[in-house]
Amino acid sequence: MTDAFVLGGVRTPFARYGSSLSHIRADDLLGMIMKGACERVGVPMDQIEDIVAGCVNPAHEGMGDVGRWAALAAGFPDSVAGATINRFCASSLSATINVAHAIRAGDLGVGIACGVESMSRSGWAYMKGDAPFSPRGPVILLDTMWAGAGGPPNPALLARNAYIGMIETAQNVADRYGLTREEIDAFALRSQQHAKAARDSGRLAKEILPVEIAATKKAPGRTFEHDEFIRDDTTAEQLAKLPPQPGTKQMTAANSTPLTDGASAVLLASGERAAELGVRPLARVVSSAVYGIDPLVMGIAPAWAIPLAIKRAGLQPEQIDVWEVHEAFSAQALGVLRELPNQLGGFTVPDEKLTPNGGAVAIGHPFGATGTRYVLTLATELRERNARYGVVGVCVGSGQGVAVVLENPEAS
Repeated sequence: MTDAFVLGGVRTPFARYGSSLSHIRADDLLGMIMKGACERVGVPMDQIEDIVAGCVNPAHEGMGDVGRWAALAAGFPDSVAGATINRFCASSLSATINVAHAIRAGDLGVGIACGVESMSRSGWAYMKGDAPFSPRGPVILLDTMWAGAGGPPNPALLARNAYIGMIETAQNVADRYGLTREEIDAFALRSQQHAKAARDSGRLAKEILPVEIAATKKAPGRTFEHDEFIRDDTTAEQLAKLPPQPGTKQMTAANSTPLTDGASAVLLASGERAAELGVRPLARVVSSAVYGIDPLVMGIAPAWAIPLAIKRAGLQPEQIDVWEVHEAFSAQALGVLRELPNQLGGFTVPDEKLTPNGGAVAIGHPFGATGTRYVLTLATELRERNARYGVVGVCVGSGQGVAVVLENPEAS
């Protein structure tokens, strides 16, 4: 079987809802980052065979197959195919797996896995009536920013609590593992401190493609080059003063991921095609896994997906040098870390190996773009550390977890 390699990639800086990226169409934002990834890695656009994009809220400019639309808008040749998938927050991580599987099967030589989310630009939708071609049914107006929650409730899904709000699932995880507000805030502070250090050292800049922001009547043009959520002045005292979000006891704006706009992309190829293109592979895709759990505690599913991916890689947890555990919420990530020893024979993830550059609580979480952001971050970190193995695990609304193991082929 042919190996699949991550050649490299780029991402936008991640922006606040309604802020720096809100003026850019979702298809243009994704196209910009796919083109930028090709340029950064040094692979001509006409060498790409297929694109798989992740997008959770494909409304308006992202409606339909945003992977294909973005490729055409960015100037990729007509011959470059494209598809779009949705596995909620792990959409582009699943896109990475799909492209890697096609390469390993011998059906693809070079492809792009990517993702985009413009929370700012998602629109509103009316539901149709039951009759064919009816102009409109009951006046149910949906904010497609929350498209992951579905349309009018399905009674069967209501019975399964599948529509539960993600922040409520985080509180459920906190309750299950007896997490205190102090522990949860401390983890959020850790994420901010690590992300700030990574930004200040230039580590995050190695992943980011700066975006030129055009001048408007209200503001001059500028270069957008840093994630907007990293705060220089975060303290434990400040975090402790924030009130809980409605319906929760411990979840606050600071220990939850913010509404985020952004895009990310990675190039993958077989070893043979990488050599032909003269590109030094950044990481090898070793294994992957998915796992489903009760939607009420959706956030802890990576605690089962990660061990399964490690087992399929033929590794022991002690061999993993970098652990990227997604932070949809600080409490959710802590729940994964509390559960992992139960699934890994007592092994506890060392703090120095955990999300060394900060997680999504500090960096941001544009749903469809998060997976390939983690792949790029993990592959780059393995190279930076001269470390061999890393794993990324992402939780998924509705109760799923997705994990991928990467290897640095040049680790000594």
